[in-house]
Order: sequence, then structure tokens, then C-alpha cells
Amino acid sequence: MDFRSIQLRAAGFELHADLWEGGTLAHVLLLHGLGGNSITWHGVAPTLARALKARVLAIDLPGFGATRPGPRRVGLDALCQVVESVLCREAGVRWHVAGNSLGGVLALRVACQVPAKVERVTLAAVALPLTWGRSLAEVAALGGYVPAAVPWFGRWLVSRHVRRTGVPGVVDGPVRQLFADPALLDPELRQRLIAVSEHRLTWADEAARALEQTSLSLGVALLHGGRANHWIQSTRCPVRAIYGGRDPLYPERAWERLQRMRPDWQHIRMPDVGHVPQLESPDRFAEYMLDAHG
Repeated sequence: MDFRSIQLRAAGFELHADLWEGGTLAHVLLLHGLGGNSITWHGVAPTLARALKARVLAIDLPGFGATRPGPRRVGLDALCQVVESVLCREAGVRWHVAGNSLGGVLALRVACQVPAKVERVTLAAVALPLTWGRSLAEVAALGGYVPAAVPWFGRWLVSRHVRRTGVPGVVDGPVRQLFADPALLDPELRQRLIAVSEHRLTWADEAARALEQTSLSLGVALLHGGRANHWIQSTRCPVRAIYGGRDPLYPERAWERLQRMRPDWQHIRMPDVGHVPQLESPDRFAEYMLDAHG
């Protein structure tokens, strides 16, 4: 099924989004992870649109993909306002919201804040509190990720790295880090990711600033854990939490803690994938999402 790219005005931002129109029996919103974009859902979206006869929307959050943030600051609060604005565009519509990593955090937060608009949530390797399942030494080892979130210094580092690495390096590098098997990335989707990265090189400084600000905002929420705990505990709609057994960012103990905290959720372990399960194994992931609809 073909998609079309559209522009949406949401919370003061001009968003790039991709839309699959399979019908109006269901509405699905797909949210990417930190550093990702709507293309990370391209392997899943057409299957959902066909099977559910649904309108499926994958957006680029401000500062990512093809959505420029402009001069405004980008963080969890701003991104949540954007997602809420998208959900509330159509009266009487309830959404199945799916999010990967950062996108999963936003999905839970909007499910708490606008519960009338969220029918159910699917989490794809949701970003969890950083202390879960880790010793103090293991938490300290995460310090390698801190420079990217340091104001001004972080954006300079990221911008320099992007310009020096170029494409396809800025695509292939994260894939090697986050996938259990990088060879599983669909070649066509890889080319789409590369094309977006080439476009982003034309506004690399702006993109680097957005990544720095979002990394800092997300890192604060996950390091202290209180806000993330609240969103996990307060979500009342049905939730299906899917994660990879070879996720390089979170140990198995972290997912076990999530299961103990929310035994009423459906927890699905994909043993042979990493931190972006919907991109690494889109067919299986789509099946799990469809199962939630019975």
C-alpha cells in the first residue's frame, strides 16, 4: 500500500508526516524514537492500514526526520504537546498509539493526559528509567551518552559528528549499535533513511540542537525515574509492551521490573532483536500489534 507525505500544523510546529489510508475503522499514530523518524515505521504501517482498514499516521517529531524545529526549544513537554495536538485534530476519534523508545514514553504520557483520545498503546522497546536493572557501576557507565545532552557542547559534538561521518554513516552507525542483526534492515528502508539524512545535512546545526535538548530532557526524566514511573503506573488503557531480547540499551532485569510493576499489561519478548523491533522485524511486530485488536 502506498503512502503520501503530508504537512500538519501541531502546537506551533509544521510537522512532516506519512499517511496510509486503508479506511476509517481505526486510527493509528506511530511515534519514532530519539534520533529516529517516521521511516522507522514504514515496514509496519501498510500492514496495519490494510488489515485494520485504518488510517495510519507516522509523524516526524520536531527536530527529527524532515520536521525542522525552528528557533523553539524541543524537549519532552514540547513533544508531548505536539502529539496531543495531533490526537485532538479530529473530534470523536480514539487512537491506537504506538511508540518506540522515546516515542513510547510520549505514548504513555499522552495516554495519561488525554485518556479520552487514546484507545490503546503499543510500546516498542519503550525507554525505561535508567536505574532499572542496573548496578551503580552500570549506571555510571552510561556516562558515555552524557556529552550529547550537555547544552551547547552537545550540539557542537553532534553537528561535527554528522558532518564528518556523512551518509550513509549516520544511518549505518546507529543500526549497528541498536540492531541485534544489522543485516535485517530492509534495503529499501535503508535508502529512505539515507535520503532523509542527506536532507538533514542541510540543517545539521538545527537538528543537532534539537537532539541535544531532547536528549537532556529525556535523560533527566529517566535518570530520576519519578516522572517515568508515574506515566507507567497511571496509564489506564490496554497496553502491549514489546521488547527485544538483545536490546543493547536495557538489560533483561529492566523488562522484568516493568512486568512486575504492570502485570496487567501484555508483555512480549522478541528474543532475537534489539532496540528498534518494528524496524528490525516489521512483519512480526505488525502481527503483535494486530493481535491486540483481536
